[in-house]
Amino acid sequence: MTVLLVVLVPIIALVIWGAIFDLRRRRRHPGLTSHDIGSAARRAQANSDASSAGWTDSGGGSSL
Repeated sequence: MTVLLVVLVPIIALVIWGAIFDLRRRRRHPGLTSHDIGSAARRAQANSDASSAGWTDSGGGSSL
């Protein structure tokens, strides 16, 4: 009985501590895969701005 207490109590305590730690970390730092509309709009705007930053206009016509 004592062996079970010595072995199982620390293991159970570590599992509970790990679950609480993970939940707190996820609440502070949400993943990049969040699916709400606001984050999708911000990501699309940032991607649009980043891709158009290096784009230059060639004048619109061909130079033949």
